[in-house]
Amino acid sequence: MIRTLDFNAFAAGTVIDDEYLASDGVTVSAIGGAGQAMIFDSNNPTGGDDDLASDTLDGLLIISEDGDGSDPDDNDAGGSIFFGFEDIVRIKSLTFKDIEETSGEGTRMIFCDADGVVIDNQFVAPTVDGGERTVGLLVPGVSRMEVRFEGSGAIDNLVFDDGQPEDLGPTAADYMAETDEDTSVIIDIRDNDTDPDNSTDELTISDFASPDGSVVDNGDGTVTFTPNEDFDGIAGFTYTLTDPSMNTDVGEVTVLVNPVNDAPDAMDDAETTDFETAITVDLLANDTDVDGDTLAVISATVPEAQGTLVNNGDGTVTFTPATGFTGDATISYTIEDEESLEDSAVHVITVNEDGEDDNNAPTAVDDLSLETPFETTLEGISVLGNDSDDDPLRVVEATSPDGEVTVNPDGTLDFTPNPGFLGEAVISYTISDRPAGDPEALTDSAEAFVFVGDQTTERDGIVEGDDDANDIDTEYAGDPDGDFIDNEDAILPGEEPNDDIVRAGGGDDTVEAGEGSDDVDGGDGDDLINTGNGDLALDDGYPFAPGTDPLGYDPDEDPENDPDNVFGGEGNDTITTGDDRDTIEGGDGDDVINAGIDDDLIDGGEDDDRIVGGEGDDTITGGRGNDTIYAGNAPDLIPDVVNITDEASEDFPFSPDRNPDNGRDLVNGGAGDDLIFGADDDDTLSGGSGNDTIDGEIDDDVIDGNTGDDSLIGGQGNDSIEGGQGEDTLEGGIGDDTLRGNRDDDTLLGGAGDDILDGGGDDDLLEGGDGNDTLRGAQGDDTLDGGDGIDTMTGGAGEDLFINVNAGDEIDGGSGPMDNDTLDLRGSAPEGGRFEITYTSTDREDGFVTYFDEDDEELDDVLVFEEIENVIPCFTPGTKIATPKGERRVEELQVGDRVITRDNGIQEIRWVGAREMSGSELEKAAHLKPVLIQQGALGNDLPERDMMVSPNHRILVAAKHLTGLEGVDIVDVSHTTYIHILFDQHEVILSDGSWTESFQPGDMSLAGIGNAQRQEILELFPELATRQGIEDYASARRSLKKHEAKLLTK
Repeated sequence: MIRTLDFNAFAAGTVIDDEYLASDGVTVSAIGGAGQAMIFDSNNPTGGDDDLASDTLDGLLIISEDGDGSDPDDNDAGGSIFFGFEDIVRIKSLTFKDIEETSGEGTRMIFCDADGVVIDNQFVAPTVDGGERTVGLLVPGVSRMEVRFEGSGAIDNLVFDDGQPEDLGPTAADYMAETDEDTSVIIDIRDNDTDPDNSTDELTISDFASPDGSVVDNGDGTVTFTPNEDFDGIAGFTYTLTDPSMNTDVGEVTVLVNPVNDAPDAMDDAETTDFETAITVDLLANDTDVDGDTLAVISATVPEAQGTLVNNGDGTVTFTPATGFTGDATISYTIEDEESLEDSAVHVITVNEDGEDDNNAPTAVDDLSLETPFETTLEGISVLGNDSDDDPLRVVEATSPDGEVTVNPDGTLDFTPNPGFLGEAVISYTISDRPAGDPEALTDSAEAFVFVGDQTTERDGIVEGDDDANDIDTEYAGDPDGDFIDNEDAILPGEEPNDDIVRAGGGDDTVEAGEGSDDVDGGDGDDLINTGNGDLALDDGYPFAPGTDPLGYDPDEDPENDPDNVFGGEGNDTITTGDDRDTIEGGDGDDVINAGIDDDLIDGGEDDDRIVGGEGDDTITGGRGNDTIYAGNAPDLIPDVVNITDEASEDFPFSPDRNPDNGRDLVNGGAGDDLIFGADDDDTLSGGSGNDTIDGEIDDDVIDGNTGDDSLIGGQGNDSIEGGQGEDTLEGGIGDDTLRGNRDDDTLLGGAGDDILDGGGDDDLLEGGDGNDTLRGAQGDDTLDGGDGIDTMTGGAGEDLFINVNAGDEIDGGSGPMDNDTLDLRGSAPEGGRFEITYTSTDREDGFVTYFDEDDEELDDVLVFEEIENVIPCFTPGTKIATPKGERRVEELQVGDRVITRDNGIQEIRWVGAREMSGSELEKAAHLKPVLIQQGALGNDLPERDMMVSPNHRILVAAKHLTGLEGVDIVDVSHTTYIHILFDQHEVILSDGSWTESFQPGDMSLAGIGNAQRQEILELFPELATRQGIEDYASARRSLKKHEAKLLTK
């Protein structure tokens, strides 16, 4: 597994000397200075070490000068940092920072094996002052590594391969469950989770909570979900899945809670009646049913000694006290709902003592024909004048829903109408014949009616604010000419009664326009504007599926009762419009806009806006600034449950979309670096100018990055994506996508599906991914990666590189004046199999590749190529050596295997060595680049297949001296491996049908291999440690000199 050891997780000044980093299996230690390895923050340099400042690196590892963690600085006199590895590793690279130039050995990297033997020692050149350098390495078999500084310096990002399989981590798959209302359900949320490295029982779950109910961990991988009381619909929660290596993934559980009918709730109640006085009581008055069912009284009884009871059939009963009975009479009754579910309660009626000689109740009479002008207080209303009683009367309570009522000490009332109220107001009042708190007091109630006349000033129909921060809603009375919100007072032509026009003015205002089609201008200031009326229904609804369906809903009964027009004005405004087709303009400032549902028109205006289009076919313009735009619903505001793919998909449980045309949005990000999400249905998304990020999400989208370095993602669906000007990254995702890079150096990633990729101008990277893709490089030096599937690739003009090719692919390098295309066949052979190249043109630029499986059976599909100037095969390792059991691949041979030799029959191999060479090493040592000997280049159709060997490999002539022959060339490769075979004496063996030489350990040969391999040979052949021993190991044949070989190649 490839690991990168960096130090970004540690704070500056942290000492990790002799500390075991368990996640990477490495122990770190140091000598020199304070003898500590310490973390240095390159983003905030201390100790005057500004030359360690970096914009690309974070935490650096240094040798601490004085051990002061509050002021870390590196040791000018140098020292060593040691890395001890838990496993034997292959070192791949290390990044150095500010290596000081010194007069001695300089900075070096020393690698040791498990026995402490040095296997490599490499010099690292100094950097410029404050410079950075990443050194590419390919050192296998390392157990301990030393980085030795002669002067100051720091390191970061040690990359190595520990040979362990990669821990891919768990995958938390979304889960669906079902239960009934008020019923718990046990959910095995790990049931469909997977981890290629661990069993399900080794995975743990955590971090789950739901606003729709409680989630309890049962400790066995299951949870118990209990919905909130009376909750029904779609509930959900997320959870974290963790494997033993602490890799995590987050899954989502959706629970469909089916509604059930609840029993009614009968509540106890109490009333009072006079002695031997019948009373009718409403037994259902305080009883409830959560389902809204109509309730009925099915039985009601009272003890015979307390009185008699008559059920009136309308929820009321009439109770007549028994003769002479006083005290509490208890009515026991039972109610039922429409589903015959029942509940019971008691209604206690207190029968007063015989009161023939006691006080009689007063009589209150309604008061009529009272008037007051618009918004004018009526004072001194005498409501007692027509009421009667033998005792003095007083008003103990007076209220009105139409205004404010004040009870004066003299028993009169003052009434102030609500702002904007017109018409008949009702005052309810209660009179008493005793002072407040007197237990003997008796009361009666009546109503007074006040007509509030029309206003005297002329209204303009506009609700206006001022420069202060106003709350403009139905209670706002600050308009200078008496206009109100939702007062059914609209006066302008074409308006419905509750259509409001609001001009909020300056200040940070809050506007709640409510009902009707409203026109709101927030003016200056950071305003909060809401024009919704609480009615949320798409104009065309969403079709119902057979059976229980939580997603279906009916069309909007009135799709034109709330289309609003809102202008935010200057300032950072928050705008919400709700139902129906709205027009919104944010204006200047960082605005937050939520258009709700239906087909809205939105313009964010200047600055950095956040826009949510919601459901419906919206048209959105971000305007100038770095905007975030959700064409559908924002995931942090509401789950987008109608975000459903048009086609049926296992990943979308409610697919296919029953209405694929209710979310087709048109979005233009405008100027600035915008973030745009397309959501449901076929959207058209344009980034405008700037470095934009666009995600089409699902369905068939059209995406255009326009100018700037854009990141464009198609997501699910058959998308059309165009990068425009700039260095863009285009990712098709799932579906048959069309990607066009256009100008500049673009990256095109087809993803799953049969995609079409067109790089356009400049040097592009095209990766087809899964599926049968079509890749066109067009202009520039392009890299074309077909991926899986049978692909068609055309390079076009320029020097193109074709990689990751397969049987069945068709490749056309294209032509042009500067055309030098390369087909890289490495890795294209089937596992355990091979391939053969057949050229069909005299210039060897056209041909086909035939593939064979591990049983050497020819496959049906071939790779066809044309206009390819350079073909890189994968033959080293891969050269086949003749043995008594037939030809075997050279990399499979081991010590003790027997090989056919020309001079001495069958001989056993005494030693096998290999040297891997990276591309960077080959560039630094060009004389070590391999020589490709093509099939038939040596005559007599030899070798039998293309063969790649080291430049000094001898075919009785050094391979590098044969490059004058047609078909023998030094080639550039990204890496190669040279394999050596040693016998008891120098032998001539048959490789790929040609006689070649085995390894001959002369002075130069032994000097050219690593220390460990050289030591191994000397242990096998101790005589080679002496001059006489080397001379005695004679050549099997005389090898031609360079000038002699030239005569053969003319």
